[in-house]
Amino acid sequence: MTDNSTTVKYDDISNYPEQKAGIMLWSVIPPILISFGTVGNILSIIVLTRRSIRSSTTALYLTVLAFSDLVVLYTGLLRQWLNFLWQEDVRNISELSCKIHLWFVYISLDFSAWILIAVTLERVISSWFPHSAKSLCSRKRAASLMIAIFIFLLILNGHLLFGFGDVVSTEEGQTTVKKCKVKNNAYKDFFSYVWPWIDLCIFCLIPFVILFTGNVCILIKVIQSAKRTRQVAPMGGMQHHRTSNKQSSLTAMLFTLNVVFLLCTSPISVYNIGYSQWEQGAATHDYAVLNLWWAICSLLMYVNNSLNFLLYCLSGSRFRQEVKNLFCWKRQANISPLKTCRSQISHIYAKEECHVQNVTKQ
Repeated sequence: MTDNSTTVKYDDISNYPEQKAGIMLWSVIPPILISFGTVGNILSIIVLTRRSIRSSTTALYLTVLAFSDLVVLYTGLLRQWLNFLWQEDVRNISELSCKIHLWFVYISLDFSAWILIAVTLERVISSWFPHSAKSLCSRKRAASLMIAIFIFLLILNGHLLFGFGDVVSTEEGQTTVKKCKVKNNAYKDFFSYVWPWIDLCIFCLIPFVILFTGNVCILIKVIQSAKRTRQVAPMGGMQHHRTSNKQSSLTAMLFTLNVVFLLCTSPISVYNIGYSQWEQGAATHDYAVLNLWWAICSLLMYVNNSLNFLLYCLSGSRFRQEVKNLFCWKRQANISPLKTCRSQISHIYAKEECHVQNVTKQ
């Protein structure tokens, strides 16, 4: 999640096709993801906060996830795009901006991952312990859990505030200041060899284990529920059938979110672990290849923060219905009061005419 693309011998590697491809990706893809992600996440927030759906704890989790994804796009991806397009880095404005920005990028990325964990565990509880779900999965408990996760991530990534900053060095009487660099060699070793593994566990491995296990548990219950639905009488099982469809919709949407998350975030975690090894003894061309892979892995990670609205629409039938209701309501709101009044008058006249005809027949 840090910028491991090398600037060493930039003039020497600029002619390699891999380096040109990497720069092109950073120049073209970010504005597309930012635009699509901004519109999609805002629409998700609007839909998920509608009166008919906002009482659900799942809606609360996904609303916070949309806010978190917006933060990721505008702190992480926007910074990378501006850096490659105009060579302007927000982390170089001051030492404080370096520390705060780096800290917040890590927190927001991890927070998005752990919100998925929270909503998955909530669905597991709802599936396996439906009688306890109301007390265990209340909106108050959900809010408390997200606050606890956020505080935990603040503390976990707090070392970034002390390990990075402006490094002042003096050589041959000349003083140079390197912006937003590792403060000392001890922290450099920690950040290069130890922290990538911790970050892999927090950002990818632990989420993978929990999400995979949770989805399997939910899937088992959905299959069992579908079997019971087929066994009950058609009339008596109507309510159970509607509940089963609702659960299946939530399960499909959650499963899609989890799969896309794992596919998009795993490569960047592997890259951060392997970079310190691949960089050793690397030739000029190797740096160009590493930069290209850095661009691919990073942009793939940000794809996960941009496409959730599309995933909701593709896999969640209830969410699709809420989107339709939202736009239908807007169309209905645009009907002029005059047309509404005319319709009501016509209806009254029709009723009166029907009444006169009935009196005549009598």
